[in-house]
Amino acid sequence: MKKIVKEAARLSANLSNANAKRVLANDCRKSETIKAKRMLIYYLYNFAEISHNKMKLYIKNLDHTTSIYHCQRFNKDLENDNDINKRFGQFMDEMSAFSLYGEEFEKKKQELEILKREIINLKK
Repeated sequence: MKKIVKEAARLSANLSNANAKRVLANDCRKSETIKAKRMLIYYLYNFAEISHNKMKLYIKNLDHTTSIYHCQRFNKDLENDNDINKRFGQFMDEMSAFSLYGEEFEKKKQELEILKREIINLKK
């Protein structure tokens, strides 16, 4: 998981013209760094399935309430700002291409989701 976080931090920082180390260190209040951190937190919570409480394991000194705030704020930014929406699309394209486990991992994950839905339907 740490490799995924590191790559996501690098990509979000590059797209926002920020420093990835400063994003993960959570020690800079420049707008570029904040934008990169918001994108990173949003991605980790919604796509890497890291809970707000566990964010502090990957981003130094990040409180769960701050994580929640940044996710909500980035969600609003996605709805209202075309530039951020476009950058997040680029980010997602690159992150989907980056796979810690190879391309087969994504296929297996999708197959598991289908099987999970089938099992739930069988229980009904």
